[in-house]
Amino acid sequence: MDKFTNYRSHRYRWFYKPADEPLCAQISSSHSIPAPLAEVLIKRNIDDDTKINEYFETPLTALINPFEMKDMARGVERVRTALRNNESICVFGDYDVDGVTATSLLYLFFLELGANVSYYIPNRLEEGYGLNIEAVEELARRKINLIITVDCGISAVNEVAEAKRQGIDVVITDHHQPAEDLPTDAYAIINPMQADDTYPFKYLSGVGVAFKLIMGIRHTLRNDTSWEKPLPNIKQYLDIVTLGTIADVVPLNGENRTFVIHGLKVLAEGSVRPGINELKNVAGYNRQTLSASHIGFGLAPRINAVGRLGKSDRGIKLLVTNSKDEARRLAQELDNENRFRQEIEREILKDVYQKIDSEDLAGKYGGLVLYSKDWHPGVLGIVASRVVDRYNRPTIVLTEESELVKGSARSIPNFHLYDGLKELSEILVSFGGHKYAAGLKIKPENIALLQERFDALVRGKLAAEDYIPEILIDSFLKPADINDNFMRVLQQFEPYGNSNKEPIFCMLGVEKYQEVAYVGKDSTHAKCVFIKDNTVYDAIGYDMLSYRDILRQNSKFDLLFTLTYNSYGRNRNLQFVLKDLRVHEDGDKRS
Repeated sequence: MDKFTNYRSHRYRWFYKPADEPLCAQISSSHSIPAPLAEVLIKRNIDDDTKINEYFETPLTALINPFEMKDMARGVERVRTALRNNESICVFGDYDVDGVTATSLLYLFFLELGANVSYYIPNRLEEGYGLNIEAVEELARRKINLIITVDCGISAVNEVAEAKRQGIDVVITDHHQPAEDLPTDAYAIINPMQADDTYPFKYLSGVGVAFKLIMGIRHTLRNDTSWEKPLPNIKQYLDIVTLGTIADVVPLNGENRTFVIHGLKVLAEGSVRPGINELKNVAGYNRQTLSASHIGFGLAPRINAVGRLGKSDRGIKLLVTNSKDEARRLAQELDNENRFRQEIEREILKDVYQKIDSEDLAGKYGGLVLYSKDWHPGVLGIVASRVVDRYNRPTIVLTEESELVKGSARSIPNFHLYDGLKELSEILVSFGGHKYAAGLKIKPENIALLQERFDALVRGKLAAEDYIPEILIDSFLKPADINDNFMRVLQQFEPYGNSNKEPIFCMLGVEKYQEVAYVGKDSTHAKCVFIKDNTVYDAIGYDMLSYRDILRQNSKFDLLFTLTYNSYGRNRNLQFVLKDLRVHEDGDKRS
């Protein structure tokens, strides 16, 4: 990637690599796409007619045949047998939003089929993550015949073996990275991340894999002449699939993008589920059409909160209820739990930041390991993410759990967290995750050794510049590029999320038109007005108090920004949302 050495602000490195100009011109001409946006497509490997049409049209008919996934046919056949014989089915989920939505999805689907179905969500604080021996024993006492795991199970070797001993078949649906040892006692393992699975799209969420399962079940029952009951229209479940897909921050391309685009349409319909409608109300979205950001920052945290702090079946009850009164009560409970979770998070972050700054830990270590027995285990992942955002260091946050220490880890682009933890596996009790996020358990006496080894590992893999956060520039813009057609096409790039980030544009040599005002509750957001080529632009920069002197003392800037419409009353105005800025250097040819 080309690096413009002069393009560096006081906080970020700026990277830009031009797209192939002839290809950009060809895409722009043949698809009537402004050239800067054609450049964005190319950089996302959406660079031929088929990919471009699928990206913008995303038809449900383009969803991949679920039976291309390993063990799908075997798992579906076991479910069909259970349905035919009225066996007792239990959907075993996880306590985060992905697990809650996947559990709700299968539970509702089986209810509509008239199945003998129940669900089980472990208590995060008492049982921990995933299938556990005590839960298996409890389900055996309930005379469960078939357990279907969702968003978990791929590492439950001993637990699945115990279920088999108890006479319970287990169908695993999961999307996490498998370890070397698989639960081979499972009746079927449905997980596209398996090394020998040739399913072409690997990055489904847990609820996405569960949806592929119900696609397979419905297809099989539709072709079963002995099945006489009506079959659900599974498109109605895409609202639930969308909640879990966005919340789990999986790549919003491929099948995930298709799920979310159509799911947002279901969420916009008047017949939205009572639970989701009431959750919109407590989140303040009652009069808005939901976007991906509304779900990611408003709805999902409220469902997540109850799971983080303990028992999370209220999230499922909210999604499956048909009662408006019950939905209103549950939504309010989730909102209250979320406020409590936020307060816990604020207190821990205050403690964490004070510790890092007072001991200069970010200066001493390339990889941070932070520990306190007083921290709540339910918010460690959020805290680790905040630390990474602030200090740009791979981070592990630990607290006590029974006789062990439990941790959540988060990382930065150039350090693969899961691979790194594999190199430390001999000092860990257990671990799992992926490139950017992981969980682990360790013995208390190994905390200091983990800090030493983790720091050495990170330093060995990262260069000094890797610790400076980077921003990738999608395209350079001039005022003449931005018009109504440009904004119309840009809006078709939504919904934004992981691997389909909101495009970041650069405009050089923009002059300050008015003095900057700082607004917001804590007066930390920079409200700016700029001008270039006789065109005036409103801009807002969130949490940009550190830019105050730069903006006050200079008049000409290079801006990094996203583009949106700011609606106030009946007015709808174009607005730059600033991501970074630097003082412009006269003589730059691009300006």
